Amino acid sequence: MKEERNEKGMVKLAIARLQSLANKAVEEPYAKLIELGTEYCKRYSKLAIGEISGVDQARDLFKEIGIDPTKRRPSSEALLRRGLKNKGYNSINPLVDIGNWCSLEFLLPICVYDASSVEGKLTGRMGRSGDGYIAIDNQYLDLNERYLIADEKGALGSPIKDSLRTRVTLATTDAMLLIYAPGYISDRELIAKLDVFIKRVQKYCGGIEKEKYLQTKEIKE
Repeated sequence: MKEERNEKGMVKLAIARLQSLANKAVEEPYAKLIELGTEYCKRYSKLAIGEISGVDQARDLFKEIGIDPTKRRPSSEALLRRGLKNKGYNSINPLVDIGNWCSLEFLLPICVYDASSVEGKLTGRMGRSGDGYIAIDNQYLDLNERYLIADEKGALGSPIKDSLRTRVTLATTDAMLLIYAPGYISDRELIAKLDVFIKRVQKYCGGIEKEKYLQTKEIKE
């Protein structure tokens, strides 16, 4: 039986902050990402991507925030597609590689931000006139009437592209971990996924967990 869905427009964020990290060169997180992509290729290569269990969650999330997932693919689905086509992945740095590994496993979009550039708590909301930022590809991303992640200073992230302001580098020692999810995923399940994410970061990069919380909001049309 198909899981009952909540009303359109409910979005959940699972957020944690880790300090005293060492985002030093280590190959295992990238190897785990490659291994998982290869496993998916062996297991699902003969299926249409929409038939793979869990893919609908990120698609539902995008629909709830007004993004057509057939025109803009969730990052988790983009990772899955690369795995199914045996295209491999690029290694960025351990924190980002761990985020990609978790995103591919959970089949949910995930972001990692350099918390030294974050002011106050993160929150998800629809963008207003003037909301936007220089993205990690150095292009300006206009987020008026688009779902975004903001701090007290303004927009810093979105399910489309993240900002240059909070980009993670090997010098990052203080990070925010974020998982996007549709509202029907239970708090218990989402916290369990966040805990896996935190433990993987701590295994490879160390760090002290400073805060952890869920945020559930209705997206107003």
